[in-house]
Amino acid sequence: MAIPLYVKKDYFRGVTLSDKSAHIFEFHYKGENVDVFENGVQVFHLEYFLESKFKANIQDFYVTDINLRGKGYGSVCMKEILDQLRKKQVTLIRSPLGYSLAPVGYTGPEQYLELMIGFFEKTGFSISGDGDSAIQILD
Repeated sequence: MAIPLYVKKDYFRGVTLSDKSAHIFEFHYKGENVDVFENGVQVFHLEYFLESKFKANIQDFYVTDINLRGKGYGSVCMKEILDQLRKKQVTLIRSPLGYSLAPVGYTGPEQYLELMIGFFEKTGFSISGDGDSAIQILD
């Protein structure tokens, strides 16, 4: 059963990345997919599933260009998306930590897991006790 969640379909947001550079991102919400663009080029993608009106599960997310990873794109996009979900009364977000095999561009699952834990903690998530997911309670 699909649960409707109405977020403004497209909007622009000024953001500052970790290197203090300013950017204008365009957020596109379509169903339970969010695509983020900068100057017409996609920089981030996130898919989520609403388990209930108040609980969302992140299915997948990534910075589309591997050369942009580690520069703050994912963090600012994730924080903005969480803020929009919070405004729509979603109170719990859960995400799996990652893959048993590291994606292309990583030396192995251990390196990838370490980076993912750092990313989630930086964006306000806590790591579950069994270490297989990240959870954030939105207030």
